[in-house]
Amino acid sequence: MKKINSRQLIIFYFIYSFAIKFLILPGQLSSGAGRDAWIAAGIGALVELGVLFVALLAIEKKGEVKVLMPLMFVFLLLQALITLNHTNHMLTHTLYENLNKHMFIIPMLVLGFFFVFSKTRAVFRSGEIFYILIPVAVFLAVLPAIGKMDTSEVLPVLGGGFEPIIRTVYNSLIYFEGALVLLMFKGDVQTGKNFKRNFMIWAAVAAVAFTAFVFFYYSLFGPLSNLRPLGIVDVTGQNAYLAQNFRLEWIIVCVWLLALAVRFGVLFYGCFAAVQKLKVLPRIAVALPLAVLVYAGFMLIPLPQVLGVLQIPIAIFIIAIPLLFLILGGKKCLDNSGAKKS
Repeated sequence: MKKINSRQLIIFYFIYSFAIKFLILPGQLSSGAGRDAWIAAGIGALVELGVLFVALLAIEKKGEVKVLMPLMFVFLLLQALITLNHTNHMLTHTLYENLNKHMFIIPMLVLGFFFVFSKTRAVFRSGEIFYILIPVAVFLAVLPAIGKMDTSEVLPVLGGGFEPIIRTVYNSLIYFEGALVLLMFKGDVQTGKNFKRNFMIWAAVAAVAFTAFVFFYYSLFGPLSNLRPLGIVDVTGQNAYLAQNFRLEWIIVCVWLLALAVRFGVLFYGCFAAVQKLKVLPRIAVALPLAVLVYAGFMLIPLPQVLGVLQIPIAIFIIAIPLLFLILGGKKCLDNSGAKKS
C-alpha cells in the first residue's frame, strides 16, 4: 500500500487548520480578548506548534497505540460534530436562510462514506486538488479591504492585561488541535530525513498567517469584531464597490465549504480508523453505525453547552495525548525490537 507522503500531510494540515480558524476564531478571539485578539491568536498558534512537534515525533515511532483509540474516537467524533455545526451555520448565514438540517447532513455523510471506502492515500490526495484556492481566496478577501484598516484599533497593546488573553486561548483551545488528527495516520505516513523540519516550517508560516489575519480583522472591524461571526466571509463585504458589483463572497464561501467538507470527511474517516485499529471489521459494519451516531449527534446534541462542560478535559487531552502517543509508541517499538532479538 502506498503511504501518505509528507507533502500530502502538510497540505491536509493546512486545509484542516485554516478551514475552522479563519472562519470562526477571529470573532471568537475578539469577543474574549478585545483588541488583543491577535496576541491570543499568536499564543494559541504557539501552543499548537508545540503540540504539533510532539505529534510529529510520535508519528516517527512506528508502534501502534491501541489503548488510546477509544479516546481518539470520542475526540474525533466531537470535532466532526463541531465541523458540521460551523458548516451549517456558514451556509445558513450566506447562501440559504432556511436550510433543512436533514438535507444538509445527508450529503455530508455520503462524503464520509466515500472517504471510508477510499484508500488512505486517496483521502489525503483530495486536498491536493484544490488547496491552492485557499491562499487565493484569502488574497481576494483581504486585498480589497486593506485600505479600510485602522491599526489604532489594536492600541494600546495589552491594555486589559494578560488575564483575558490567556482565558480566551484556554476557551478556544478546541480549535488549536490540528496536530491531533495526524496521529490517527501515524502508521500510514512516509517520513523522510527532513520530515519534521519541513512540516514545522510550513506550520509556522500558517501560524504567522493566522495571527496576521486576526490583527487585520480587528483593525478592520474594531470593537464590532465580536459581532462578525464568519471571519473571512465577513471581510469580503468591506469594499462596497466590489461587494455590490462583483459579490466576491461566493468564491470565499465555495472554497471554505470545500475545505470544511474535506475536514469533516477526514474526521469521519479518522473515527472509522480508530475502530479498525481496535478490531478489524467490514467497512460497512463500522461506517453505518458511525453515520447514525454522527446524524443523531448533529440533530440532538446542544454542542455549545457540551463544549462548556468539557473545557477542562479537552484542554488536558489536547496537551497530553501527543505525549502519550510518543511515550507508548516508543515503548511499543522497544518491545518489538526486543522480541525480534530474542
